[in-house]
Amino acid sequence: MPFRRPRPRQLNATPRRKTRPAPQSPRRPRTPRKGRGNSIVLYGIAAALVVTLAGIIVLYLETPKIKAWLAGEQPPIPAQNTASTQATESAPPVNPVPAPKPVPPVAPQLTEEQRLEHMKEKANAETEKLVQPPVLKPLPVPHPAVPVIPSPSVTATAKPAPVLPPVAEPITAMGPGGAPARALPLDPNKLDTERIAAYQVALERIHFSCGFIDGDQGMRTQRMLRAYQASRGLSVTGFLDDETRAAIGEPGEPFLSYVVTPDDIASIMPKPKTWREKAKATRLGYNDMWEMLAEKFHCTRAYLRALNRDVKTFTAGTEVIGPKVFPAAPVPKAASLRIILGETSIEALDANGKVIAFFPCSIAKDKNKRPNGVLTVKSVVPNPDYTFDPALFAADAKAEGITKKMVLPPGPRNPVGTAWIGLSLPGYGIHGTPAPESISSTQSHGCFRLANWNAEKVLKMVKVGTPVDVQP
Repeated sequence: MPFRRPRPRQLNATPRRKTRPAPQSPRRPRTPRKGRGNSIVLYGIAAALVVTLAGIIVLYLETPKIKAWLAGEQPPIPAQNTASTQATESAPPVNPVPAPKPVPPVAPQLTEEQRLEHMKEKANAETEKLVQPPVLKPLPVPHPAVPVIPSPSVTATAKPAPVLPPVAEPITAMGPGGAPARALPLDPNKLDTERIAAYQVALERIHFSCGFIDGDQGMRTQRMLRAYQASRGLSVTGFLDDETRAAIGEPGEPFLSYVVTPDDIASIMPKPKTWREKAKATRLGYNDMWEMLAEKFHCTRAYLRALNRDVKTFTAGTEVIGPKVFPAAPVPKAASLRIILGETSIEALDANGKVIAFFPCSIAKDKNKRPNGVLTVKSVVPNPDYTFDPALFAADAKAEGITKKMVLPPGPRNPVGTAWIGLSLPGYGIHGTPAPESISSTQSHGCFRLANWNAEKVLKMVKVGTPVDVQP
């Protein structure tokens, strides 16, 4: 019998059913729900109640008018509507005409030069307010009561005669606002911080400056004293010896009370961090109140804080104590200037060669950039702009991606301060600084830097053509 291969079966195949599925029963018809007629009746009753309630409300509101109509009278009219109704009936109808909308004025289009000139004039006006001498407020001093002997004609209610204050008022035991006392010691031979500061203030008033007042007889003060001693024919020692103190005289009261003004508060502005931000600013002003007040009083911020330990914040009306650098002697005219590189100083001389003013300065770091010989003044510019040259500040220009020159606005924090005296050597000048406390301790790119208040004095002393002798 031959072998038969079994027929292959499908995997997972469903087995065939031998029986047919039972037929499904037909769908039963739906019967209507019970109670639908009752719902319709309820809806009708609710609608009738709503209509009835509305009619009652309307009838209640119109009852006075109905009564007046039945009596043959006019319904009452509120008093406030009568005048408006009469005015409406008497006035002819007028079509209201809308008022034309105001057209805003079109601002004139300024050129770049006009815009810069306008910014410069505005900044100059603001800076003029800041460089004015501060408003001085005399310190209150308790005066002893003067006994008044009444005459027979004076009654018991008569006022006593006023007591006149002394000509020179010493500082009180406690300054305004609880500031510490700053009275000089009774011993004139005791050269403590307060008496040294008093002599610095006395010489600052006659334009022999130690840079900034700090009560320290350091390098800058010694150089200033040598210049003063030489100008007065004294022994040149560089110290406050007996002969020098006798020539200066008793310095008197070196401090004053100053009241902060609203203009002082308004002069503070945020400090730009980059050269691009400085170029976009309208003015490069003071960054905080301590900085502004220290420049007013020609002193360091640390010394000013020591004089006002209890002052934490500033508002208009805050009283502070500062060096009394005003009033000062008139600024003299200089026949020539002498810059001594080894002493990092600038001297103003009269026609006889006598030193009439002295100012510490900063000089170029690179000795090859320090000029030598006789130069002349070529320009005198107060509140100058500053042109940022990428070639001079290559690292900063590369970091900010600056490839072209930019003009920075004026102000006390301008890179050349508040004064520029251009010299006959191209690119060189005598100017101010945004960091007065760095004078004589840091060096410049080539120019001669002064504290802003000293640069402004030199600007008034010289004129175009004044010789400037630069000595080693």
